[in-house]
This record gives sequence, structure tokens and C-alpha cells, in this order.
Amino acid sequence: MWMKAVVILSVLVTLMVVADVRGETPPELQGGEARHHVVIHLNSGDEKVQRGALNNIRHLYQEVGRERLQLELVAHGAGLSLLMKTTKLGPELAQLKTDYGVNLTACSNTMKAMNLTRDDLIGEVGDTVPAMVRLMERQEQGWAYIKP
Repeated sequence: MWMKAVVILSVLVTLMVVADVRGETPPELQGGEARHHVVIHLNSGDEKVQRGALNNIRHLYQEVGRERLQLELVAHGAGLSLLMKTTKLGPELAQLKTDYGVNLTACSNTMKAMNLTRDDLIGEVGDTVPAMVRLMERQEQGWAYIKP
């Protein structure tokens, strides 16, 4: 019996060491479910594409659940029109922010090129940073990348 306990303990310690080296915790040692991180890249000014992106976001949250998903929408180029006060989709963006806590990020380089300020953006926008830098950072952090 003593030998059986030693073997089980050895297996658990080995799993923990391997997981630590790989930077992950095995599900059986997590005590909960894994959290998903998704960054959505939007650079289209086409309202159908923008609406599709918002539908994708809503469907992800409905399927996975707010407590298991962190999502950031990064808009640049023509896609920045989605985050401007003139957008037709403002109420939908506000609802996504309220219901799910979606992070909305506007590209500061696009804003500069278009002579826009934060005052031109909807209030739900969080960060204004270079979009390519944010997308690179999120992918380096292990976030899933989606481009509708």
C-alpha cells in the first residue's frame, strides 16, 4: 500500500513539473475550466462585415460563457468606422460591452492618419494603441486570432 501511494504521488509531481515547464496546468489540477482569450481583428468598413464580427462575438459568448471568455476587438483602417460616434452599430456595441465586457480597441495610428481624437469615438472604446502592436502582443500572449 505504501508503494502504491508513492507511485501515485510521483505521477502527480511529474505531471506538475511537466506542466510547469510547458507553462500550463493540467485540467485535473486546475480546479476549474480553462479561460479562453480571443482577439478579433477588424479592418473592414463594410457594414455587413462589421455586423458579422459583432454576431461572431455574441455567438462566442453565448456558447462559451462570459466567465470563460475574454475578448478584445481591435479595429483599424476602414474598420475604425465601427468605433466612431457616427456608427449605426453603436447600440449593439454598447450592449456587447454591458452584457459581456468586450474590450474595444481603436488603432491610434489610424486615428492620427484620419485626424481623429478620442472625442470622435464611442464611449465604450478602451485603449487607443497601434493595432498591429496590440495584435502582435495578444498573439504572443497566446490569444486566439480571428479575422472575420
